[in-house]
Amino acid sequence: MSNNNIKKLKAFVAVAESGSVTVAANRLALTQSGVSRQITAMEEDVGFALFDRVRGRLSVSQKGTAFLRHVRRTLDVVENLPRAALAIASGAEDRVVIAGTSAVVHGLMPFVVAKYTAERPGASPGIIMRSQQEFVDLGQHGHFDLIIAPAPIRPPYYDLVQSIEFDLYFAGPIELLPKSGQEMSLSHLSGQPFISLDPFASYQKSVELALKKQKIDVQIACETSSVMAAARIVDLGVGCAFLDPFVAGTLNNPDVGIRKLTPHITHSYSILAPSNTSVS
Repeated sequence: MSNNNIKKLKAFVAVAESGSVTVAANRLALTQSGVSRQITAMEEDVGFALFDRVRGRLSVSQKGTAFLRHVRRTLDVVENLPRAALAIASGAEDRVVIAGTSAVVHGLMPFVVAKYTAERPGASPGIIMRSQQEFVDLGQHGHFDLIIAPAPIRPPYYDLVQSIEFDLYFAGPIELLPKSGQEMSLSHLSGQPFISLDPFASYQKSVELALKKQKIDVQIACETSSVMAAARIVDLGVGCAFLDPFVAGTLNNPDVGIRKLTPHITHSYSILAPSNTSVS
């Protein structure tokens, strides 16, 4: 890719993020006219308008928004080329690179890494966090050795290797828990304040179906798309949540209890590898 093309891509990202040619020009140490020329040239290259002008402010167009995702990935690759060369020279390029969503990286992954490194002294796996949408948009060259993500996410060019199934746990004030060893009945949760996961989160639908089947209405104390945010909020003493066992294990507030649910709410993580790759 030529240096001129990289400049055009950077100008597009800068204007998209700031909504202003002036701000973008200051960020890139260019003139306003120079940035405008870069944007015009880019639009001529791609054949569609990258921006709409709304009340004097530039807003990324619908096609521009789709293109922006690819541009950011391209710039990320280009800007990391020196680091990639250094990694190859030092031999670090041979390490296994595993990508996961926030809940996987903060919950399950530490256990995986601990076991992996114990069995392979001297190994140094790489762990990378990506959003569910980034996995969905992953291109053919977005290579990871493994991806662990909530089912049914299936990035293109990756095949399902194995599923990790588990039952969700209840996490909430310890005074709500039944006697030691007993599972938390969903029927006891009606009216309790919950940290809800919005429709884009990994297991909201299964939770809603379970509550509906039991005819249980809960209050919503907060809504978030992050399982880790939900866990942190509960750990700070606000409301209750349904968590996977790995994330639930990160809670350390003595006033917050964790208990299995009855009836069980089952969920799973998918282990995915690049298509046509042999995985041991």
